[in-house]
Amino acid sequence: MKNIKNKIKKFNDFIADKLSYLLSIMATFYIITLLVAIPLFYSQPTSFVAWASYLCSVVFQGIALPVLGYTARKAGDKTDLMLKDMVRMTKHIERLVSMVEAQQEHIGEEIDEIKEDLEKENDERKI
Repeated sequence: MKNIKNKIKKFNDFIADKLSYLLSIMATFYIITLLVAIPLFYSQPTSFVAWASYLCSVVFQGIALPVLGYTARKAGDKTDLMLKDMVRMTKHIERLVSMVEAQQEHIGEEIDEIKEDLEKENDERKI
């Protein structure tokens, strides 16, 4: 049963991905615009209410969908690039931090050596 649900989910995701891509390309916008404009050559709304209804139902809903999908996809692409840059910068920062820590450890060792040398010199002077 679980296997069937996973297959159905994969199939639904596949269909949704393909349809969302098709509805979000500018070619879809141009096709729908033509399909919306062509009937106006044969029959035009005759009143203000008919024009308003036509514009709201056909133009805004039909043409706006691909444009909104296209801009959302572009925004998603920009977000992906930004996240990739953030990951890259985080890796650089981690490398720099590890280098600084290694240098601090080395400096600490050198300071300890200098202290030991100074203590030996002080001990030798006392003798």
